[in-house]
Amino acid sequence: MTLTRALAALAVWLLLTVSGRWLGADTGQQSLAASVGGGIGLPWLLAAAFAFAVVLLSGQRRALGLGAPAPLKSAWLVWPPLLYSLLMLLLAWAGGWPPREVLLIVAINTALVALSEELMFRAILLHGLLQRLTVWPAVLAGSLLFGLAHSVNGLATGDFSGALWQSAAAFLQGVCYAAIRLRTRSVWPMLVVHGVWDFALVTATLSASAEGEASILPYAALLAVLPLCLYGVYLLRPGQRA
Repeated sequence: MTLTRALAALAVWLLLTVSGRWLGADTGQQSLAASVGGGIGLPWLLAAAFAFAVVLLSGQRRALGLGAPAPLKSAWLVWPPLLYSLLMLLLAWAGGWPPREVLLIVAINTALVALSEELMFRAILLHGLLQRLTVWPAVLAGSLLFGLAHSVNGLATGDFSGALWQSAAAFLQGVCYAAIRLRTRSVWPMLVVHGVWDFALVTATLSASAEGEASILPYAALLAVLPLCLYGVYLLRPGQRA
């Protein structure tokens, strides 16, 4: 996977991700949580299918991280972000669960988003960047693009300040996610954590909205990603990158 092909794939992926208005997935500006809980997102499904197809057709499935963690015991490196995700999930449901049918829709959508974003940014794009750059420039460039991709949520929701906060958090998360991807040689550990993380945030926001309140969990999560970023820096310290 060359960098040129990876960037071309990213352009198509972004087009599919923001195509909700043309595909009828969004009828107007609404919160991201409301979009995720309102029905199965066709743009997220198409973006995930596209990223998966690119990886499969590349002929470099193992190099792109589609295999199991190697060595298998390296999967334990995922425990800090996984612990954060599970704690957020407990906090999200402390005040009550959203309706069961909403939980199912949110679970499907967040799984699609996690699959789509991990394959695009930690498999395709990161591999392409590493063909031209050394480890740290590649990780930072990929994380920056990951953060910028989240800024387009402001176009759908109208909440541009919230989108900027989300972009900053995504950049910090991206460093940790890329570090774990490189150390485990697999996208699957962080794909699972990514899905749980998004599921916790969305269900917390929906639960708070149902009670006429604003959830503080998204802001708490923003503070939590800074230690995760530092954890990523620790994982990629000299002598451990191989």
